[in-house]
Amino acid sequence: MYSSLLDSSKPKSRGFTLVELLVVIAIIGILIGLLLPAVQSAREAARRMQCTNHMKQYLLSIHNYVDAHQYVPASRSTLFNWTVNQGTDSAHGGYINCVVVLLPFMEQSARYDDICQQARDAAAGSWPFTSTAAMQDRIPTIICPSDAKASMPGPHLDIARISICTSLGDGLWNNARPDYGEGASSKMNSRGFFAPLCWRPLAFATDGTSNTIAISEMCGDDHYSTNVKGGIYRTSALYDGKSRPSACLTDSRKADDPNQLNSGSDSWRGLIWVDGRCAHASFTTILPPNSPSCAYTYPSLPYLAWGVFSAQSYHSGGVNCGMADGSVRFVSETIDCGSASSYAVTSGKSPYGVWGAMGSPCGGETVSM
Repeated sequence: MYSSLLDSSKPKSRGFTLVELLVVIAIIGILIGLLLPAVQSAREAARRMQCTNHMKQYLLSIHNYVDAHQYVPASRSTLFNWTVNQGTDSAHGGYINCVVVLLPFMEQSARYDDICQQARDAAAGSWPFTSTAAMQDRIPTIICPSDAKASMPGPHLDIARISICTSLGDGLWNNARPDYGEGASSKMNSRGFFAPLCWRPLAFATDGTSNTIAISEMCGDDHYSTNVKGGIYRTSALYDGKSRPSACLTDSRKADDPNQLNSGSDSWRGLIWVDGRCAHASFTTILPPNSPSCAYTYPSLPYLAWGVFSAQSYHSGGVNCGMADGSVRFVSETIDCGSASSYAVTSGKSPYGVWGAMGSPCGGETVSM
């Protein structure tokens, strides 16, 4: 009997009940659910900071180039004609992105030499971009870490991509032509810090280099993409440099999915890092950041297009912008963009609000953000 009483006085051990186990699992799930957004936000903040650093390196290469040659490079040109005030559009296409000539100032001299030798070996007037290591190996300085596709090989001969683009200001642009005709002529070149086949000194930015955008971001996608970020909507309304950019907003997006375009075009954004044509490597300060890009394409030459090419990124709420003085700012999607129903101008103040004023180097505006 004593032994029985002794045994009954011992505390009994037991495991978790099913209800207790489910409660613990639910609590852990809630904690993970609360933690993941914070982790993702921290990772995006780190990627955005890294993107900012890449832009600063790009801007530093521009300033070092200006120190060596006295001119800001043309947004696109022939490979061996970088330091004259006006270029030609003949040898090797004249479509080569200015990032190529900036390579020696990004510690990429060997790659630059390889590309130059490749171009010398090609016949004049031919497209010198072939599937070589110099073209395929990606350059971290010209890629935004938040753009997952930018780190992938491009669909054209596996040539690497680019997600940093040059500013053409607040004028509508043609993908290949350096002039506009119909009275506008080359005056539209004055609406951006960069321009095709046009070299200019830093002093061109009379509004102040701290008030003038030099570079920003773009999202790249494949041919005929219908994604707003990376695609280019084909429209018949943007047929010359004097169209209204509101045509891009009227019917570009699908009614049931604002992230998709109604149709895509054969032009592309950022697929070939050496391609400097406007639709492929530049942006306009007309529609707000992360707006659609739109172009009019000629039936016989679908890759030549008048258009509005928006700055785009995968950062939440806006894009990084590199200013002509070497600083980097984050510009919100809600920045004042004036009236998209206004016609583009060739001189004076921009009709596209603060965003347009930031894009025009000599419009006579003083902007503040």
